[in-house]
Amino acid sequence: MKNKLIKGLITCLTIGIVVLGGYYGYNKFFTSKAAATANQYITVTAKKTNMQVNIQGTGSAYAATSKDISPNNNGILKDLNVKVGDTVKAGTKLFTSDSDDLRQNITKAQNSLDKAKLTLANSKNDNETAMNNLSVSDAQNQLNSTWQQVNNMTVKAPVSGVITAVNNSNGDSVQSGKSIVSIVDPSSMKIKVAVDELDIAKVKEGQKAEVKFDAIKDKIYDGTVESIAQLGTSTNNVTTYDVVVAIANPTDIKIGMNANVNILVDSKDDALTIPSEALIDRNGNKYVMIQNSESNSSNSNTGNSSSDKRNAYQNNQNTSTQNGQSIGGNSQGSRNGGNMQGYAGGTSTGTGKLVQVKTGLENENYVEIVEGITENQKVLINLPVSTSTTNTNNRNSLGGGLGGGNFGAGFGGGNGGTRQQGGGNRN
Repeated sequence: MKNKLIKGLITCLTIGIVVLGGYYGYNKFFTSKAAATANQYITVTAKKTNMQVNIQGTGSAYAATSKDISPNNNGILKDLNVKVGDTVKAGTKLFTSDSDDLRQNITKAQNSLDKAKLTLANSKNDNETAMNNLSVSDAQNQLNSTWQQVNNMTVKAPVSGVITAVNNSNGDSVQSGKSIVSIVDPSSMKIKVAVDELDIAKVKEGQKAEVKFDAIKDKIYDGTVESIAQLGTSTNNVTTYDVVVAIANPTDIKIGMNANVNILVDSKDDALTIPSEALIDRNGNKYVMIQNSESNSSNSNTGNSSSDKRNAYQNNQNTSTQNGQSIGGNSQGSRNGGNMQGYAGGTSTGTGKLVQVKTGLENENYVEIVEGITENQKVLINLPVSTSTTNTNNRNSLGGGLGGGNFGAGFGGGNGGTRQQGGGNRN
């Protein structure tokens, strides 16, 4: 009998401890969450500004005008006096491909001309004179052609530019059509930029661009979209299209330099804009959260009263979906109790309310509002909720301590786990 009494007391004491522990954990959990609802919003003002939409890309510099210079005849390379890096002007002598055969052809052609002239002088009638005149003309043309070939042994720069390659040395035997020197025109400098397939439709010929080179500090070059490739290149399931940007006044730019390019694809002056983070997208519709007329800035920045906190929590529970995600506040509830963001943000709370808007231009940081709010109107941005390690441990302790077996299911949310925030399933 005494043993039964002792066992009963121990059982009651154990139940009491468990109940008290549960009450403490429950109270601690919701107190922490109520406190976490404070300071979740920041206020921004819708402002008019000159807005630009840019597409960014990277590329390297190359010269659009590039020439490989080769001799016009087989011969021995002479008078090669340029080296890589030299700057030359159009018409500058580069080298000579000397040929004894061509020089001997001059002598032969001259002899043929002299013979034709002698024959003409000895003509006995008009018919012979006419025929011999043709022979003299042909011989003269042959001599002129041979002299032209000899003159072409000396090769000159076809364009002004920089020597980028020298492939032979003086004394080498060279062949007609085989490159000896390469030259590029640096004034024709361009950038080839790889643009993602999702953005390429926005790029048009003639659009302005800004070009910044890693190797040239504190200088931005003006560029213009010159051409757009019609055939894309796929790498790792990502397709890009080459866009050629011509650079105006390419001073100091060297071939191969890496560049960052911003292509201006759209712009608008006096556009009403808000930060992109303030835009809320739901089911294809776009909204912003504005302050309620009865709320004030202190509520937005410093939190709500205890009653407001409870109402906010109740609103979140009432608007939760069955998968544990709160419609009002982007709450990403899960069975481990983590990643709970925007706890207090309901469709309409003591802090703000949603207003549907229509948007225009968008870039990485801002979005244009064309309908729904006005200039200087206050817009709220819902900040993520961060909870301390202590609170997380308390929640884990609550779910684990009370979740063993079926007893903890009411608190813990599924197999004695931690509580699922956001009003999701409690399995």
